[in-house]
Amino acid sequence: MRAGRVPGLRPAVIAFAAAVVLGLGATGAQALWSLGGTVSTDVTAGAWAPQGVVAAMVSCSRTDGSSHSDLTLAWAAVDASGYSVKAVRNAVAVAETTSATTATLRLPRTSLQGKDTFAVSITPSASGLEGPAAHIDAVLAPAAQGARVECTPAK
Repeated sequence: MRAGRVPGLRPAVIAFAAAVVLGLGATGAQALWSLGGTVSTDVTAGAWAPQGVVAAMVSCSRTDGSSHSDLTLAWAAVDASGYSVKAVRNAVAVAETTSATTATLRLPRTSLQGKDTFAVSITPSASGLEGPAAHIDAVLAPAAQGARVECTPAK
């Protein structure tokens, strides 16, 4: 016997090949070669939401009435179809929904001497999803102090 040869390998290969070729139509041979299993996968889809309004870029102005101040806010458009604008001070909340990039909120004047500070938020939305809200502090000075308004990003 020569080195490197395996005794009985040739008859085993011939018998294997014959079983494969002859058994192609047989059910038993088919069962030898069937492969089955279960595959599962997890898919995580991210949700798109519009960009947020930049709080530092929101401008505001004020028009006074006898018992109220109309606070008009304006901001740069983002990829949203609408905006929810809300101003809150103590238990008083005023809200408006708009598709424009401006909103006017009618705020009650609660102090004739001191400043009124409202926490304002502007939340963009599109396709039922909300983007991050811009938070602004709107400080309304009374008429005795010049009846002005100052809007700054909330801290």
